[in-house]
Amino acid sequence: MPEDDQNSRLSRNFHRTFKPERHYITAMLRFAASGAEGDAQAIAAATGIPTGSSSGKVPAILDYCRGMGLILLSGHGRSAVKKAELTPFGRSVLLEDPYLKSGLSQWVAHLNLCGPRTGADVWYQVFFRGTQSLGMAFERSKLELHLSLIYGVERAGLIGPLIGMYQDEAAFSACGALSESAANIVRKSAPINDEYGYAYGAWMLQLLVDHFPKQSQISITDLDVRAGWKTIPGWDVSSHQRVLALVERKGMIEIDRHMTPWLLRPRISAESAWKSIYDDLL
Repeated sequence: MPEDDQNSRLSRNFHRTFKPERHYITAMLRFAASGAEGDAQAIAAATGIPTGSSSGKVPAILDYCRGMGLILLSGHGRSAVKKAELTPFGRSVLLEDPYLKSGLSQWVAHLNLCGPRTGADVWYQVFFRGTQSLGMAFERSKLELHLSLIYGVERAGLIGPLIGMYQDEAAFSACGALSESAANIVRKSAPINDEYGYAYGAWMLQLLVDHFPKQSQISITDLDVRAGWKTIPGWDVSSHQRVLALVERKGMIEIDRHMTPWLLRPRISAESAWKSIYDDLL
């Protein structure tokens, strides 16, 4: 699997062991929407996100929001002063599901967090690069070994909040991409139903923009190799064909099935697609 030389994935310990608690994500989205900027102390004062004199949750929540595709950080990356701007996805979330209660919001945020360019490296190593070696069910010790071989450090602590965030109601249990029982971990594939069609379509269109900005049509194989559009959600052949048919019915893509592999062509822009991701939610 080729590595993207232009990636800006979050480092393996960006989270500082904190889970992405949704009420803090909401506070950060509102901060971004306000147009304000500030250092960690100023952001903490404005949002209520706990922080100390030298450490706290603000940097971790900022990074989670960026990795989940909810915000972009403008300005110099090394500056202590941060200015966050909502992405089209983040704007839709803030307007329609500000507390990320729905499985749809959580799943799309999760898919972004696993991405090869701007996601989080540990999530990428587990849900994308490590899919073949780990499978859909594995022991905790196998996951620890997998990560220790990648990072060349001792196993303890590498997993961090990776599993716990999907079992915590205050975080991403509605997604539940991972669950653990008696040191056995099970990975759940992203659900396929009509209500998720616009969301998956917007996510796929964004992948096309991010990874193939100058191409008008892309093969489904290239899109997976580069961006993980079916590997990250955990879809098999039957599942990913159902997803493609679903997104096609929504009028978001065209599929040329006469070619092998199939070719995808966008029918609408990614930016406009993000505005409709909640349209089919009951």
